[in-house]
Amino acid sequence: MATEEDKSIIGIDLGTSFSCVGVYTNGHVEIIPNEQGNRTTPSWVAFTDSDRLIGEAAKNQASLNAKRTIFHVKKLIGSKFEDKEVQRLMKVVPYKIVNIDGKPYIQVEIKDGETEVFSPEEITAMILTKMKETAEAFLGKRITEAVVSVPISFSDEQRQATMDACLIAGFKDVSLILEPAALVRAYGLVREYVFVYGQHNKDDEEKNIVVIDLVDGKCDVTILGVEYGLFDHLAMADLGGKELNNDNDLFMGVMKKAMKDSGLEKHQIDEIILVGASTKVEQLVRDYFNGKVEPKTSVNPDETITTGAAILGDVLARGAGPDPMC
Repeated sequence: MATEEDKSIIGIDLGTSFSCVGVYTNGHVEIIPNEQGNRTTPSWVAFTDSDRLIGEAAKNQASLNAKRTIFHVKKLIGSKFEDKEVQRLMKVVPYKIVNIDGKPYIQVEIKDGETEVFSPEEITAMILTKMKETAEAFLGKRITEAVVSVPISFSDEQRQATMDACLIAGFKDVSLILEPAALVRAYGLVREYVFVYGQHNKDDEEKNIVVIDLVDGKCDVTILGVEYGLFDHLAMADLGGKELNNDNDLFMGVMKKAMKDSGLEKHQIDEIILVGASTKVEQLVRDYFNGKVEPKTSVNPDETITTGAAILGDVLARGAGPDPMC
């Protein structure tokens, strides 16, 4: 059994298009490459007559095996068949989504004309298993614990379904981290030692942080209050669609709604995190806040959430930490 000193709790960004895994080691987060040497892995699963493919292998053969190649399953997990997002997805993906007891399932041909039905949790578990095995190969030991990201907009049902997928994948202990909170940790805006050593100083005073996430086709604006490492979710506004990065009125509408709902004035914002935005959007944000707060944009957008999840994993591995949903 692993001791406190050698226990590793990995961080996983379970993304719609790509997933990423990392671990805190030797004083920093190490993003773990897959067997192809890539630091992100496609969140794709495919079935052939003789095999099941996950990640790079699944995506690479998609054009020749479209009906048996599954992607964007994150949009199905924990949802109802009648949900608008499910109905929209059914119109654009080549694989078959069927209704079982009011929930979306994926029906796919396995071999010799035989079909099998999988829940979104089962497909997600296959992706998580791939990330788990990638980490185990890198670390040279078995991994049973993880911190896994979920969007702040996920319902309780979607969060529970994600937890179920983690258990199917073989994790014995899992903490969920909200994506905005992971981004705050990745940028070093939370003093994690507060929980481990019970210390704080004036630098730990409350901050109001705007987190703008435009990665993977989404537009999430979250406003957080952070004090002594604890998070208070003040407001959240979102609107899907990749066109947002180039549409000034839509984006600013989301930004203004979040600010209004938070009850804060512009001068009360201490930090801004901006991930996956175009230079045009960066300038819009600067102008909106009158240039008084420079957005933080330096962290690799494909790895930020993984970095924050892995940092929290290290805190939890040391025996103390915040509410795991943060």
